[in-house]
Amino acid sequence: MAKKRLLDDPRYPEFVERYQFDPLRFAVEVCGVSPSADQIDLYQAMEPMDAKVSVVSGTSTGKTNSFGRIALWHLLCYPYAVYDGKLEIGSNTYIGAPNLQQVADGVWKEMQDSKIAMANGPHSWLCDYFMITKTRVYVTGFEEQWFVGRVALAKGQSVGIAGKHRWAQLIIVDEAAGVSDDHFDVIDGTQTQPCNRTLIASQGVRSSGRHHASHHKLSARNGGSWHALRFNSERSPFATTKWLNEREKESGGRDSVEYQIRVLGLFPEQSERFLLGRSQVEKLVGAERTISAGEPYGNLFIIDVAAGVFRDKTVGTYARVIGNGDRIDADPRRVDIMDVPIFSNALDWQHIAGEVFHYTQRLSNCTILVDVGGQGIQFAKMLENLGCPNVVKINWGNPCFKKKNKDRFFNLRAQCSVLAAEAVKDTRITFSNQHVQDLLDQASKIPYFFDEKARYHIEPKDKMKEEGIPSPDLWDTVCMAFLESAHYISSADYDSSQSNVEAARRAAEDAFAYA
Repeated sequence: MAKKRLLDDPRYPEFVERYQFDPLRFAVEVCGVSPSADQIDLYQAMEPMDAKVSVVSGTSTGKTNSFGRIALWHLLCYPYAVYDGKLEIGSNTYIGAPNLQQVADGVWKEMQDSKIAMANGPHSWLCDYFMITKTRVYVTGFEEQWFVGRVALAKGQSVGIAGKHRWAQLIIVDEAAGVSDDHFDVIDGTQTQPCNRTLIASQGVRSSGRHHASHHKLSARNGGSWHALRFNSERSPFATTKWLNEREKESGGRDSVEYQIRVLGLFPEQSERFLLGRSQVEKLVGAERTISAGEPYGNLFIIDVAAGVFRDKTVGTYARVIGNGDRIDADPRRVDIMDVPIFSNALDWQHIAGEVFHYTQRLSNCTILVDVGGQGIQFAKMLENLGCPNVVKINWGNPCFKKKNKDRFFNLRAQCSVLAAEAVKDTRITFSNQHVQDLLDQASKIPYFFDEKARYHIEPKDKMKEEGIPSPDLWDTVCMAFLESAHYISSADYDSSQSNVEAARRAAEDAFAYA
C-alpha cells in the first residue's frame, strides 16, 4: 500500500493558505517559538516573494534559530507552481557557509528542534510527511524535487547550485562575510525567477565584499535591493547581562572594535590595524614590577629559534609570571620580563642550547617554552638531551583548547598575542631595558583582522614580510607567556615572609580605591 502524500492530505491546502506568506505566524504557531523583536523583523522581511535580506549580527541573537524556522517554512509552504507552462512540484532551499559543518551544527539542529516542537503541537500531522537526514531535509516521496540541501561556499570551490533554477527557491548564506563575491555572482545568476528569496547573514568583520555592500551601497535605503537588518546582542533576550558585562570587560569597552562586532552587530570603522601603539608599550619599559617579592611567582624561559622563512634571530626571554586567567578572570596573568639573555643571529644551536641549559639551571622550578615551528623541534630535543627539565613544546598554529578561546581566537598565536596586548593596556606587564627599539618596533607592528566568525587572526608572517614589517621574534617570546599551556610551578626563591605584608598592602589599596 502506497504511503499517503502530503499533497493528498485534506488539511494541507488550508495550512498553505494560512502560512505561505507569513513566516512569522509559521514560526509562532507551527514551531512554537516566542521571537525577539529582531527575529520578528527578519520573519517579516522574508515575506515578499523576491525578498533579499541581509543581517549583520552580534552573538546570541537567535539568528541561526530563525534560519531553521525559515528553511522549514519555505519547505512546507510552497508545494507546487505552474511556471512557463510547466508544473513544478515543491520548493528548493539551499543553505551554505564557508564551513559546511557550521551549517550542520547550526541550522540543521534548529530544524530538528522545530520538528520536535511541531510533533508536540496542533500540526503534528506534518511530521509524517518530511524527513531530516544529516545532509538533506525533504518531503517524503519527492526527495529530488522538494528539499532543503547544503552547499559548500568555501574559497576556491564551485557553487553547487550553479545553473539550477526553481520557481520557489530560497538561498540562505551564513557567515557571509567569508564568502567570496565570485560565489555571490553565481547566486545572482541563479535567483532569476519570481519567487526566489535570498537571505545572507554574518558578523560585521569586513569592510568590503557583498555582505558589507548589502548594508551600504546596495541597501534599499541607498537605492539598492537589499533589506538590511542589524541584530544587537544588547537587546537580545538570549544574551544575559552577565555575558554582556563579560564581553565588555574582555574586549576593553563598548567602543572597542571587538565589542562592536561581536555584540552590537556593527561594521566598525577600524582605523587601527595593529594590536598596540608604540607609546603603550614604551611606558612599561623599566616600570615598577607587577609582581612583588612576596608573591609566589613562576619562572618561564621562552625561546623563539631562528630558522625557516622570515626568522631573523634566536631570542631567549626570561619572565616571571603569576596568575592563570585573562582580564575578565579573578586572577589575570601578570608578567615581568626580567631579562633577554639570548638575542642572536647565530645558527649554532648546540652553543645556544648550552647557554639556555646553564641559565635555566640557576632558576627555581623553571619551565622552558619552545616554539617548535620550523627547526624548533630539533632545538627542543637538544634541550631535553642536555637534561633540561620542564621543556614544553609550543605549536601556536594549533587551535585553542578552551572553548571560550576557540570562540574568540583563530589559533594559539592569536590567543596569546591578543592577551599580551590586553596585558599592556591593563598595565599587567613590564619590560626590561634591553633591546628596547626592537621591542617597540615589533610590538607596535602586529597586524590583525577578524574572520567571518569574529575570531581574531594575526597576519601571517609572510604577509608581514611583504609589507616590510619586522620579524617579531622578541615580541613573540613575550606573547608566549600568555599561552593557554604556559603553566608554571611556583619558584622556591620568592620571599614568603613578604607575602602577608604584600597581601595587607593590596587589601588596603583596594579598600581606599572604593572609599
